[in-house]
Amino acid sequence: MMVRDVVRRARELLAVGDQEQAHAILVLALDAQGSAAEDVEAIAVAEATGMLVRLEAPYEPRDAVERRIARMAELTDGFDADAVREARALAELESIEWVHRHDLDDAIVLVDMLRAAESFAARHIGDDQPLGVRQARAEAMFTAEILRRHLGRDHHRVAVGLETLALTLAAESDDRLRHLRIAALYEAAQIRYDSGDAPESAIALMHRVIAEAEPLPSARSLLHAASLCLVDDEIGRGVPAAVAIAHGLRALDVPVADPGFEAAAEQARHLDRVLERLPDTERDLAAAEHSATLVDRYATCAAEDAREAILWWVLGGVPEDAGAVTAADRQVLAHADRAFGTDSSAATAGARARVASRLAEVTAHLGDPERAVRLYEQLEARFPGHEHDERLVVPLTLAMVDRALRLTDIGRRGDSLDVLKQVPQRYARAAGVAGVSAAIAQSMYWRGRLLREAGELAESRRVIRDTVDRSAHDADADVRMWAANSLFSVWQSRALDPTEIDDALHRFAELFADDPDVRIRRLDARRLLLQATRTAERGERQVAATLLRGLVTKHADSDDPDIRDTVELATENQRILAISSPTDAAPASAGEARYRDLRERLYKADRAVDEGRRADAEALLAAIAADTGADPDENIVMLGLAALDVLGGLLVDAGRWEELVAVARGAALRRPGLDTRARRVHARGHLRLGIALARLGEERAAIEAYEALGRLADGSTDGDIMSAREVAAYNRAVLIDDLGDPVAAITAYDHVLRIHDLSVDSPERRLRRVKTLRNKALLLTGLGRLPETANAHRMILDIAGAFPDPEVAERARKSAFDLAACYSRLGQHRAASDLYTWMRSARHLGFTRDELKSIARSAKTAARESKRAHR
Repeated sequence: MMVRDVVRRARELLAVGDQEQAHAILVLALDAQGSAAEDVEAIAVAEATGMLVRLEAPYEPRDAVERRIARMAELTDGFDADAVREARALAELESIEWVHRHDLDDAIVLVDMLRAAESFAARHIGDDQPLGVRQARAEAMFTAEILRRHLGRDHHRVAVGLETLALTLAAESDDRLRHLRIAALYEAAQIRYDSGDAPESAIALMHRVIAEAEPLPSARSLLHAASLCLVDDEIGRGVPAAVAIAHGLRALDVPVADPGFEAAAEQARHLDRVLERLPDTERDLAAAEHSATLVDRYATCAAEDAREAILWWVLGGVPEDAGAVTAADRQVLAHADRAFGTDSSAATAGARARVASRLAEVTAHLGDPERAVRLYEQLEARFPGHEHDERLVVPLTLAMVDRALRLTDIGRRGDSLDVLKQVPQRYARAAGVAGVSAAIAQSMYWRGRLLREAGELAESRRVIRDTVDRSAHDADADVRMWAANSLFSVWQSRALDPTEIDDALHRFAELFADDPDVRIRRLDARRLLLQATRTAERGERQVAATLLRGLVTKHADSDDPDIRDTVELATENQRILAISSPTDAAPASAGEARYRDLRERLYKADRAVDEGRRADAEALLAAIAADTGADPDENIVMLGLAALDVLGGLLVDAGRWEELVAVARGAALRRPGLDTRARRVHARGHLRLGIALARLGEERAAIEAYEALGRLADGSTDGDIMSAREVAAYNRAVLIDDLGDPVAAITAYDHVLRIHDLSVDSPERRLRRVKTLRNKALLLTGLGRLPETANAHRMILDIAGAFPDPEVAERARKSAFDLAACYSRLGQHRAASDLYTWMRSARHLGFTRDELKSIARSAKTAARESKRAHR
């Protein structure tokens, strides 16, 4: 086979990733090759050598690569046509340029590459060189400077070297050389800027990069990078980020001559980087506006792959965590869904289906399940025959399951059950597509659970049995999980017969006790804990102890936080079982006898509280605390802490703050080696101490108590401790606010919001978040930070939209008026007018008749101002 044929075949092999075979045939061909007989053969020899060097250079010694280059020179000697010289130069360049494709930290190798690049550039100098040689020389010179920087050479000299290279390329019209010139200018500017070497000159160079990169498609990423440097420079000099990002946004306005997947994806990534420069409070609004612009630009683009790229970008920008999704995320999804509504391309169908279904899902998460159902139902007409399309079947199967759950949310449980019943039959033929079987198993899980909740126990048992039989042994853990969840839901339903719950626990143990999937192992740990608890309640203490011991042994090495929490609870229960033997049995030791006596005194205090004899209870509790404080037995110390905890609660109820200070301090005092129960008492002690000190006017001491609780709770996942920390953080922020430091108070309120984000949502936490946002908004208004104020009010309205509890709705009504006023002060009269229109239809907030009249009057004023502003 002639070397030209070998080169063609090697390219085909490399295109499909078969490097080993390509390497083998290239080695055989070159080893057998004699001196070239004509230009075409010499070019083929050089191309084969270049391909071989590209494969070998990262792994072979430098001298072996040099022998390849020398052999090429020998075989092509005497052929000096431009095309041959270019092919030889490009082949030799491969022995240098490979360093860009590998992360190297070997200084010796890097120095060798630097010398090779310098030698290459020196040997190919001259304006009379053919274009390909000039291209290769410029690449080598650029690489040499990059290596000098990497090796820690003088920054100024490297920057000058890059600028010199750019200068030598100034007269070149070839696109590749123009690109290298722009890259050299950008790197020089970046080096100068980062090192503080004439930063003004660096910024001027960045402007030059932008000017020269705009008409060159290959330099798009350099255009974007330079524009971001200008943004960062202006922000660093105090220019508001919302103004500074104009540099980055202008780069997006440069027309794309040949739009495709990569060009669209690059523009989308650039917009993300631009928006990252904005403060959190301004980002959502800007993201909605500028994302819509980019979506519109590509929605009617002729290139299918470019349209698909933008759709995937929209999807990627929506957080996976439902709790993190915002109204702005929904707005972007809705805009993309509308913009691509007339797109009928099969190439974009998969992405369009996911955008549409994600829009419905997000709509439900943001508190509008009825609208979500309508959006889900439209998918049927928009994507007919999706059951037979592998690109569509998974997202639309999952959409059908979620539609059923949203139907339940709006009270249509019968319709929900009908939809769930259809899923296994409808998608049975597509079960071989990855993800469909898991969606089917999920639908069966929910149907079994909803039937049980509807009281149809016999049908529920049948569906759950079918789910377990069908899915428990599946190789896919995502499928098995729903069988495990089905059994878990049975034993969680305490309304069922105890025998049925025990059967579900035993069935789970048979099927899943050794499952490797961490989600199922979490359920297994909880199963063992529940079995131990139920067994202990039946008086089978030794069996319970064995179960707990097995749980701890089996799961003690897990690094999963949920499993570790379960193991910790099991360890605590082991201690409780060990010391709480029946009171009619003889104590095993003097220590146990003392424990029983103190425990009985604690029970006596509880009875006194229940009977309304508060004074007697307080006396008993104080005596227990005094008798146990210095005891070396940790179980007895725990009884003393429990006494202090109850006593503290009584003093809080009575408002006896001075007495509470002493008791709370005692409860807050850390004892080493105690378990979660003790840490819960410590946490409540710190909280009560802060409350008491604040009531006594010692605000700074109260703040210190709350901060101590924050340190104690840091990293804890225990619900009681986290709840105490959240209340303390809020109380601390309010105290700082009352002390008259608005900036510090805003920081404290932000801290409250951050720690609430770590917890599962609840009505109490939602209300506290809303109170925090209201207080923060008032402070921001006083400081004139209106964009941040508007964001805080919007967050309150988002929360109220999803959970319009009366106390939340009351504050949301105030925030709606405040947000409208904020828009007016910002000159955003159109936004104010739109908001008043929304308020008139926001029945979930319960605006009063007087408030609705005020809204109507204000809406007219805002509409007039909006018209005046747009004349």
